[in-house]
Amino acid sequence: MRLAGILACLCLVASGCKSKQDADAAPDPAAVKAQQDLVAKRDAMLKARQELEKKADQLDQQISEAKAAGSDTADLEKQKDAIQKQIETQQNDYSEINTKLDQIKVSGDKAAQIASREAEIGSRERILAEREAAVAAREKGLAQREVDMAQRWKDSCQIAAPAAPVVITKPDGKYTKKDVTDLVARARAAMNKKGLLASDLGPNANLESEASKSLNDNDVTTAYFAATHLIQAVDAITVNRAFIQAKYNRLAAQVKGNSGGDQKQLADILGDVMQKYNDGNFGAANARLNQLAGMLK
Repeated sequence: MRLAGILACLCLVASGCKSKQDADAAPDPAAVKAQQDLVAKRDAMLKARQELEKKADQLDQQISEAKAAGSDTADLEKQKDAIQKQIETQQNDYSEINTKLDQIKVSGDKAAQIASREAEIGSRERILAEREAAVAAREKGLAQREVDMAQRWKDSCQIAAPAAPVVITKPDGKYTKKDVTDLVARARAAMNKKGLLASDLGPNANLESEASKSLNDNDVTTAYFAATHLIQAVDAITVNRAFIQAKYNRLAAQVKGNSGGDQKQLADILGDVMQKYNDGNFGAANARLNQLAGMLK
């Protein structure tokens, strides 16, 4: 009887220890849910950041194309700065979530630890897969951009022969001095907007003076035709890569043959023009060439 009692006590003690161990090993549902919520929130944040980075890449491409076309990029750069600030803010939030995850400790909760680790591994695998896809898409876009840029370079360097001017006529065939002066004023305004000099018009450089001379001679019809050809010549010019190349070569030859003035200053301007040309900022390059032309007079 005494032995039986001892055995019974031992069984009770063993049963009590086992129950305590099972209770300690049981997962804490609240802790598991907290970890899962944080991991899900972090996944969503990473996905949002990838979208922002994609938009930033698109804006980079648009900025490059706008600079190549000589367009204003201030608005695009402002949009990119705003996106960059969002990315920085999300990075801070991301770090805060990681800190919270590190602070969660489930004592003896092996099941919770395994669940958290599996969730994190799955999250990392998804992120890596998405990142690899984004990198592949970006590389494809960059390759296509290089092809497009090369084609634009080839196209811009080929200066097609100017089309024969089409004379703007009036139905009644009668022209007045005001008709001529209006056309000349329009041509001058277009030249100022594009930053063109009379020498940029090539063989059409004397059209304005021809129109004025014909008006003085009371030959309004000839003056009108000259003014019409002038405005069409101005409209046909685009300040692009080919235009800057031709203007640079023309003025560089004048600098070389110029014996007066500050040669170093003239050479520095030519160097600045090439820098802006290589950056695709044709408008700024043209402005510097106009400055150089004024110094060579």
